[in-house]
Amino acid sequence: MKLFVTLFVFLFLQGCATLDTRTQSVESSVIPSIWNASGRIGVISQGQSQSLGFDIEFNHRAFDLTLIGALGLGQVSIKSTAQGLFINKVKTNLNLQQWMNQELGWHFPLEKLPNIVFQYQLSGNPDWTVEVSKFMKYENSYLAKVIKLKHQSQSIKIKLLLQEFSS
Repeated sequence: MKLFVTLFVFLFLQGCATLDTRTQSVESSVIPSIWNASGRIGVISQGQSQSLGFDIEFNHRAFDLTLIGALGLGQVSIKSTAQGLFINKVKTNLNLQQWMNQELGWHFPLEKLPNIVFQYQLSGNPDWTVEVSKFMKYENSYLAKVIKLKHQSQSIKIKLLLQEFSS
C-alpha cells in the first residue's frame, strides 16, 4: 500500500511538471486600434533568402510599412489606406499580395498581422501555417515575438522577429 501511494504521488507530481503554465488569460484578446512595431524579417522563397528590417504602424485597418534593406541600404514605403495602396507615395493599381509577388518574389498576409501578434493565430486563411515560438510581455498580456509563417502550396517561409512594440 505504501508503494502504491508513493507511486501515485510521484506520477501526480510528474504530471504537474509537464503542464503548460501559459493560460488563455495571458493572451491578449483585445487588439488595439493603433499600434506600431519594428523588427526583422527573414524570408526563404524559391531557394533564395532575404533579410530586411521593418517598421509598421497600424491604424485600424490601414497600415504604413517601411521595409529596410540589409545594412540599411535601400528602403520602400508601403501604405494601405481606404484610397488604395501607395508605394513610395505613388498609388498603384496592384493589391498588396500582387505587388509583393511582383517586386519581392514573395508575399504574406500582412493585413492579418494584428491577429497573429495579439492572438497567435491566422484564422480564415488555410494557405498559411503560423507558429509562435517566443513571446514578449507587454502591459498585462503577452505578444508574439518570434513568428514563423509557412505557405502550404508555395515555397515561402517567413520568420518575423518583433524587437520593439508600442500602442
